[in-house]
Amino acid sequence: MNKLSRRGFLGFVSSAGVFGFLPTTVSTAAEPVRKMALNAGRIQFEPFQLPKKKELDLSPAAWIWYPAERILPNSFFHFRRVIQIGKAIKSAKGWILGESRYLLFLNGQRIQYGPAPADPRYSEADPVDFSKELKVGENVIGATIVYFGFGDGAWPVGKAGFIFYLELEFEDGQNELLVSDEKWSVQQAKSWPAGKYKRWYLRALQEEFDNRLYPMGWNDSGFQEDRTWKKAKVFSRDGNKTALSSSISDYLYDSGGNRNTQLRRRSVPMILEKNIATLRLKEAHTIHWNSNIEEYFDFKTENSFEMGEILEGFSEQSSIWVFEAPKDVNQSLVLSFALEEQVIGWPFFTVECSEGTVIEMMVQQGHELLKNGGPALINNNFNSWTRFICKGGENKLMTFDFESVKWIQLHIHKAIGAIKISNVGLLRRVYDFPFQPLLQTSHSGFNKLLSACINTVWNNSHETIVDCVGRERQQYSGDIGHIVHALHFGFGESRLPHRFVDTYSQGITLDGFFMDSWPAYDRLNRLAQRQLDLTPWGVLLDHSVGFCFDCWHHYLYTGKKEDLEEAFPRLLRFYQLIKNSIAEDGLLPVENLGVNAIWMDTDSYKATRDKQCAYNLYVAAMLKQALSTLAGEFGLLDLQKEMLDLSYHLAQKVEEKFFLPGENILIVNLPWIKEDGEMRTCERSLAHWVLGGFVPESAKATVLKELTSRPSRLGRCYPANVIWPYWTLAALGNTEVIIQDFDQRWTPMLSVRENNTIQEHWHAEKDTQNQLSHAGIAPFFAAYMCFAGIQVLQPGGTLIQVRPQLATLEQLQLTYHTSQGPVEFDCRGKRGKRKLRLKLPLGVQAHLILPEKDKLPKGARQIGSPDKGLVAFFLEGGKDWEFDVLFV
Repeated sequence: MNKLSRRGFLGFVSSAGVFGFLPTTVSTAAEPVRKMALNAGRIQFEPFQLPKKKELDLSPAAWIWYPAERILPNSFFHFRRVIQIGKAIKSAKGWILGESRYLLFLNGQRIQYGPAPADPRYSEADPVDFSKELKVGENVIGATIVYFGFGDGAWPVGKAGFIFYLELEFEDGQNELLVSDEKWSVQQAKSWPAGKYKRWYLRALQEEFDNRLYPMGWNDSGFQEDRTWKKAKVFSRDGNKTALSSSISDYLYDSGGNRNTQLRRRSVPMILEKNIATLRLKEAHTIHWNSNIEEYFDFKTENSFEMGEILEGFSEQSSIWVFEAPKDVNQSLVLSFALEEQVIGWPFFTVECSEGTVIEMMVQQGHELLKNGGPALINNNFNSWTRFICKGGENKLMTFDFESVKWIQLHIHKAIGAIKISNVGLLRRVYDFPFQPLLQTSHSGFNKLLSACINTVWNNSHETIVDCVGRERQQYSGDIGHIVHALHFGFGESRLPHRFVDTYSQGITLDGFFMDSWPAYDRLNRLAQRQLDLTPWGVLLDHSVGFCFDCWHHYLYTGKKEDLEEAFPRLLRFYQLIKNSIAEDGLLPVENLGVNAIWMDTDSYKATRDKQCAYNLYVAAMLKQALSTLAGEFGLLDLQKEMLDLSYHLAQKVEEKFFLPGENILIVNLPWIKEDGEMRTCERSLAHWVLGGFVPESAKATVLKELTSRPSRLGRCYPANVIWPYWTLAALGNTEVIIQDFDQRWTPMLSVRENNTIQEHWHAEKDTQNQLSHAGIAPFFAAYMCFAGIQVLQPGGTLIQVRPQLATLEQLQLTYHTSQGPVEFDCRGKRGKRKLRLKLPLGVQAHLILPEKDKLPKGARQIGSPDKGLVAFFLEGGKDWEFDVLFV
């Protein structure tokens, strides 16, 4: 076995030829079983040396904070620095990082929000550019920073801290440096109560904001500091390390000072912020309270209120609404606003009211109006409320943290006289993608699904790749990592997948499994809970398997081995865990795993043991198609062979245990069939059997029948993973059933009809904790990968395969982004008379796969028959190909 240093593997020349990550065709027979010859020794791991090229050293900037011995959770602080500019500025650029979240101002104007969620050991500072905003004279730089303290879905652990670095270059050529140090002023922000409890398990901040206590103008010129402002204290002068290495107290976690940290540059663009002012007032009504209102929001006490009256006489499309406050002190006013689609961002509104008026702003993804039988309050979605306490007169209010929003409800109480509401809107967060998808079909339902998929990507892909922002905001691999495909070929985006590969890989334990959701608090906390059997939710090993696929796919699309500099050695550690986990029967177990667990579409199975068939084939396919190919790419040829041997060993053991000759298919509960009294199959096991290239030729027809007839015994995937059977159907030559599935299960989705998003499960209800913007964008993948049949064959995108299967679609037009440039695909007409246009950029060659009945395209060269009934043609790059396709 080759023994490489952590850095050494990057110097190896690729041994790869042509690869396919998901076969569009299947070999005519299963490959012969290889004798497993696993190396008995462990892979040798050297101490991990953090790559210097990623380090950002902001010295002489220091980590500063409020001069105190204890920092309460959910505490806010204002930092300010007054600077005098005496001459013209050419540029003013630098970096900022505030833990846990910051809001940066310059001369009273909002500049940006950050930072990106990160492993606290490798936090990323955000770029700052004041070149156009700084003026000659007095300028004030302000930053409001909240320290979560509690674990959060986007903040696993850490310490408080603020670091700032700005390099000023003047028109006359002189330079000046402004850094965080003892010269900065800091105030504990009294408008937010320090130590406020968590919103829920995975949301740290339950915001309560008292506008009466906010020091107006503190971040602008002319403000006079009082005795509540103190000089900042330096807690660390290591400008190349993160706040975790500082001496600041961390009394909740008692985490100590980790000296092996590295401050880094932000690796993705800053999030764009766009105003949306299309909210409509859908309903106004009153509530009569039977108990204390604050108690209800603290505890959600049952039977706390009764419905009052529904108010009429307002225009929902107005921009200003005026209501009289209820005269009864036990009554409150409720206003329900709705957006046209679900988005992610900061809700805001303006209110003119009496001093002390209290407004709870609640957000929800799906709501039924009270007049239609819905609930009076939408406080039913993970305590998603923010409390504002108003000063007398005008209040311009916005949440500090961003929310997942379709509905905004304002619950108003303790008001006297007129209440004037205006400027209700949302500042939307959107990633700065290089391209937006160009995608169109002849099927109206399919087009609606594609629109919902694109909006879902906008909602779920910011600085991290998450399943749902309304509930967790955590970065996942596994079924969520499929979005890597969409980002690359749909949006032409490689920076965010690269950041995903790095940040997710950092959450690996000493045992060799990945933390499942990282950087986030959830699975970190589960480690302790599982030891005491306090939860069924462990670290999901199948997501670690999926992450190996994610790394391979990112490399396949980009061809950049350097992007796996940190991740690949960690994948090898995970491989060691797989080797060490094989049981006496030659298979990987799925039960009694300690802190780990196997999720794998858990609703598809009646018993955990039924997942063993699918899980072992999943691992086998990953080893064959992802990890072994990566090992070969990095020159580890002995290890590549070992991984392939293990892959075929697992597949063979699966067939020995779960293949039923009489049915000619895998029965996932075959060993326990008498006890269960029934046969069970599942989409995941059949998909990995086929896509991994393990299925015998004689079983293909049986698999296709099982996936198309869908008997009751078939355990089916939830939306985020249904792409596995879709890929399998395309590989077996039947995409028509995918369109049928769109019509039957996808277009009727509540989220598609009302939110322009894709929900988490097949069935969803309003006013619940159902997630109506998740990550199940299988229709988007299917357009490119199943119907257009495009896949990258060679790392870097220099060779692709195109196997169009339009089924009943009469038009499919899309742009597929590769690292070499965009591929334009346009196929129109009915089956038997279609025109296909394929425009290839320079540097991209293609294998076009057509039914053998189709004639040779003019100018193309036939290169073989990849499977029965199919023929392959070679197409040169840099050309605009057009030809008839009759049987596609």
